[in-house]
Amino acid sequence: MNFLRAIIVSLLFALTLTASAQKSDKQTIVLIDGTCIVGIIVADSGDYFRVKIKRPQVITLRKSEIYFSGKAKPEAISNVDKRGYSIRLSTSVLAGRNSDGKVGSMSFHLSNGYQFRNGLSAGFGTGIEELDVQLIPVYADLRFQPLKTRVSPFVWAKTGYGFPLGDQATGDYYYYGNSPESKGGMIFNAGTGIALYSWKRNAVNIGVGYRYQRLSFRQMNIWGGESNKEIVRHFNRVEVQFGFIFR
Repeated sequence: MNFLRAIIVSLLFALTLTASAQKSDKQTIVLIDGTCIVGIIVADSGDYFRVKIKRPQVITLRKSEIYFSGKAKPEAISNVDKRGYSIRLSTSVLAGRNSDGKVGSMSFHLSNGYQFRNGLSAGFGTGIEELDVQLIPVYADLRFQPLKTRVSPFVWAKTGYGFPLGDQATGDYYYYGNSPESKGGMIFNAGTGIALYSWKRNAVNIGVGYRYQRLSFRQMNIWGGESNKEIVRHFNRVEVQFGFIFR
């Protein structure tokens, strides 16, 4: 009987030590602004965590400000210093409709910019794409990344001008001796995506956005006897983007 009692007491003591060890396990907490805190959660009440960082210090964190909380190693979710100069290469599919129905085309862009401490970056870029005619877009590029973690969402906006490489050679413009001369037009592009950073601060990013292009064509009568007429076309496209960021 004494032997059985000793076994029961030993088991209860072991379970108490195990529960105490589990309760005191350190956890990694990542705030929305990218700050990492390693400590022991000593209380979970309502909208707050009470975290013991270093004896006897205990802090209170609002749960709405926490991005991650768990036992993951800090290096797995560590911050990335994204400040400074970067170069971006991207390719996109532009999908939409015209008078012939659904259409799609490719777009290739190269841009560069500088990212500031607050996550906002500004720069400019160019590329080549086709919207009935081949274009070289030149634009200002604004981006914002709210997080400093390796996996970070972002938004972008671009505006500028598209310069045509040639004239439109299809459609009804050639009837009656009319020849279309392309003049180009304004660009607007906005979207959102996700960037995945490596330890070298380079990243792969994917995104979805909206693309607008205005193009004007001057209709010239090659036989004479008729005044020139300007035709304006508006292109609205859905953009699916894949790219790389180099720092």
